[in-house]
Amino acid sequence: FSHIKQGDNMRFVVYKHSLVLGDNNIVTKQFIVLKHDDGNLQFTDFHRYVKSTSRIKSISDDGNKRFSYVVKFLNFIFGTLGLKSVDQLTLEMVREFFTLYGLSQLPEDSGKRKKSTVEKCVNAILDFLTLYLSEREGKAKLKAEELYTTTTFTNSRGRVIKRKEPNFEIYVDDSNTEKAIFRDMPNRAFEMLFSHIAHYHKDLLMVVALGAFVGLRPSEACNVRREDSPLGPGILFHQSDGQVFKIEIDLRKEIPLRSDLKPTGRIKKERLQAVPYIFLEVFLDTYNDYMSYLEGKKYEKDYGPLNLNRRGKALSYDVYYQRFRKIIREEMIPIFLKSDDAEVVFFGQLLQEHNISPHIFRHWYTTQLVLSGVSEISELMSARGDKSPESAWVYLQNKGEIAKQYGQVNNGVFDYMNWRANELFGDKLER
Repeated sequence: FSHIKQGDNMRFVVYKHSLVLGDNNIVTKQFIVLKHDDGNLQFTDFHRYVKSTSRIKSISDDGNKRFSYVVKFLNFIFGTLGLKSVDQLTLEMVREFFTLYGLSQLPEDSGKRKKSTVEKCVNAILDFLTLYLSEREGKAKLKAEELYTTTTFTNSRGRVIKRKEPNFEIYVDDSNTEKAIFRDMPNRAFEMLFSHIAHYHKDLLMVVALGAFVGLRPSEACNVRREDSPLGPGILFHQSDGQVFKIEIDLRKEIPLRSDLKPTGRIKKERLQAVPYIFLEVFLDTYNDYMSYLEGKKYEKDYGPLNLNRRGKALSYDVYYQRFRKIIREEMIPIFLKSDDAEVVFFGQLLQEHNISPHIFRHWYTTQLVLSGVSEISELMSARGDKSPESAWVYLQNKGEIAKQYGQVNNGVFDYMNWRANELFGDKLER
């Protein structure tokens, strides 16, 4: 498949195939296919050149985002540049892709990329081209040694690591990206959004609460099971004298939650995630309200998913993402713009220019923790389920900026004692 005839209405996409092995282990393999405008798929063999991650994280690992980076690259060289074969690729074409990707100027781009994302893309594409070009030696114009030089260094654990350093500059437009994080969701705007979902989209109430009050990534929130799931409780309630004093979310294993084996969402870090104490009361109130809503509704009892789509199957991240974007665009922006709160109106104006995703609830959750007094990286990493300290460090480094953005200079935090469920789910929320 070194040569591809790609028509005007064909694009490379990632095709995922899942099956269950053994004790509820879901195995997902990814392939790169050409999708025609009529929905037909044409398989390629490009997946053979996508290097797997350096170590196997779990049986369910499917190559992470490397496939999506490669697909973006292939769509650029075959679609935008009009190549008929990867063999025609030149160094200048590769440099052009990385420049446009780093500056977020590809045709489908809508927002800026972080430097770490650009670096991951560069590594994935260089690995892809290395494997491809080694097989096509003498037939391809480009040679791997033109792309990069290999350097070695010793990491903190004493291991010698080899790294590919591109033979050209990689540009990244990361201006104002950190401040934008903290401007995302004023508390009043959060109240209005959460209340709107509680009233008009209650089927999404719990998946939102898992992001806003437990800090789960949207894909992880879609992977949570009910307390009575036959696959094991997804939420663990610890009680003493009839009072709940601790709630944990079981993310220790990614388990298929649908009979059709369609993936619902990935767990980035397998763990037991505790609900922070400051969110315990509002999370419990929200959970009870959501479970009352679910009474009598059909769902796949062999799996026991907590979050359901409209057909009673486990909610997938893709569906959650699309519905969230539609709610923001069609329902919330008009509500924000009519607010008597200037900060909320400004937020609504920002949303007219910039897209947001359900990940915003995780940002909001983190800022609330920092404002409530969390100041240790290890504590914040644990509360967020982070593998590395970089993200937590950004929030802690910019605590003063967060406080300024949220107008809370006296170490204040969102007042949960006054924001009880009876007020949250009451009638005075759309004022």
